[in-house]
Amino acid sequence: MSDEPEPIASAQVQVLRSSGDQLRGVEWRFEDRDCPICGESRANSIPLGRRGGPAHHLSLGRETVVVRCRHCHGVYPIPTPLPERNPYLEHASQDYFRGHDSIAKVRSGEALARQAERILGSKGRLLEIGCGRGELLRGAADAGWMVRGVEMTETFARDARNDFDLPVESSPAETADALKEEWDVIVLAGILEHVYDPMALLSRTHAALCSGGLVFIDVPNECSFYSRAGNLYLHLTNRDWAVNLSPTFPPYHVVGFCPVSLRWALARTGFSDIRLDLYKLDGGLPARNRDVKARIEAAGLQAALILGHWLGMGAGMTCRARRG
Repeated sequence: MSDEPEPIASAQVQVLRSSGDQLRGVEWRFEDRDCPICGESRANSIPLGRRGGPAHHLSLGRETVVVRCRHCHGVYPIPTPLPERNPYLEHASQDYFRGHDSIAKVRSGEALARQAERILGSKGRLLEIGCGRGELLRGAADAGWMVRGVEMTETFARDARNDFDLPVESSPAETADALKEEWDVIVLAGILEHVYDPMALLSRTHAALCSGGLVFIDVPNECSFYSRAGNLYLHLTNRDWAVNLSPTFPPYHVVGFCPVSLRWALARTGFSDIRLDLYKLDGGLPARNRDVKARIEAAGLQAALILGHWLGMGAGMTCRARRG
């Protein structure tokens, strides 16, 4: 069996809606920040387009400008929108995780645990940061690993405890007590794109791993064929928008990586033996109220995802690295 990294969980490129299709109760403050990955000045960035509010086909969120760092190729918003409270509390777990295949995620956890056992030579202790409802952890536990999760949103953490009988700490990833302990494997599946200081989280992850321990990462690829084609299409149709990130609306992606920037970030925080692969995300736009133009755009999205996969420019990115 191959030990190359595989997609950690089934995911979708989609718009998630809160009750009434509005994001209620979340106030945002905006700060001028430099690149959250390498620290390069925001003045040395390339604008990709506007995102959110009037620059969203459903007018979701607040408007900001998405840029790419010239130094590390990371993607981030200018200015940076910061929520005054946890925005995920606005969403029931079944709504936020709509489109996620729970059974597939449990199986993915089993497969990841078996892969880690082959590499390390034995079972051990596995921590998942941002574990959501806990499906991946349940799979790793079923494979014989001692597992624990960290989840910022209490409603999601409660689902993991009640539905899967898992030990889950309710805490932001950046301050989790679990990262003060030592682990054989730490999983960051769909979490780095949600944190405002990904380098601090990677540094804490590195410090919490035992010697030779593994980190598994799954993030969107912001240099994918889908994102490039999507941005080009928007500009050709006289919309100075971008498809990258979602800083003020679900799923709240606030920083973006490509193969170059993810390798840079991992090497900079001390990781070695970095294995990276790109894969095809499943995608879909909301089915309600589609006119002919929306249906054509949805078909184009699917075509871009498929073609990107064939070209080796998939919209999903999975990675494995060791503590150096």
